[in-house]
Amino acid sequence: MKINWIGQSGYLLDDGETRILIDPYLSDIVNKVANRPRMVDPLFMAKDFKGDAIICTHDHLDHLDPEAIKDFDKKMLFIAPLSCEQKLKELECNNIALLNIGDSIEVGKFNFTAVFANHSIEAIGVLLEWDGYILYFTSDTLYHKKLEDMRKYKPDIMFVCINGKLGNMNVEEAVELTEIVNPRVGIPSHYGMFESNTENPGKYTSKLKNSFEMEQNKFYHINEILGGRK
Repeated sequence: MKINWIGQSGYLLDDGETRILIDPYLSDIVNKVANRPRMVDPLFMAKDFKGDAIICTHDHLDHLDPEAIKDFDKKMLFIAPLSCEQKLKELECNNIALLNIGDSIEVGKFNFTAVFANHSIEAIGVLLEWDGYILYFTSDTLYHKKLEDMRKYKPDIMFVCINGKLGNMNVEEAVELTEIVNPRVGIPSHYGMFESNTENPGKYTSKLKNSFEMEQNKFYHINEILGGRK
């Protein structure tokens, strides 16, 4: 399985049979609404994406991007918490799967479970199981003791927000949570998209031996990320 960081908290997962997008922000709607332009161009256009499912962890514009959603192929499955249902329906998505905390869904060989997140609005994190590997995406969240429970899943890779603004952990909190959850590799996320809401990922990776900074527009195999780490 290959992973491509597409910016902010967005990831493309591709195992050769199934393609999944998590939190794809592909337009410039945040600039139109809040005068916060993108720092990087989108890697592709929503209308050109061929895949199987879109996961939106919550109803913020850089996670449920209405301009991108309206251009996606509506035959795909749209996965989100209940609070996103009305917006998705307004965008003419009819193939919707709603996940409460603890609910799971399978798409191809991917098994996704909605897990706790403590954001400024209702949000979910995502626990992914694929071919014996476990990946944990915190999504947008403040630090909370409940997040420490994720260590029981023994994730191989943990993608953690680091920007420290607008309902998200800062670097120090992200480092602390990563040390407690103890994944084989920690990856900083949710930065580099808006000048007013970014962070230096090196502040995270410099404090954690088992960490990895992804480049945008580059596919990484899971084993490349893990790099033999135990």
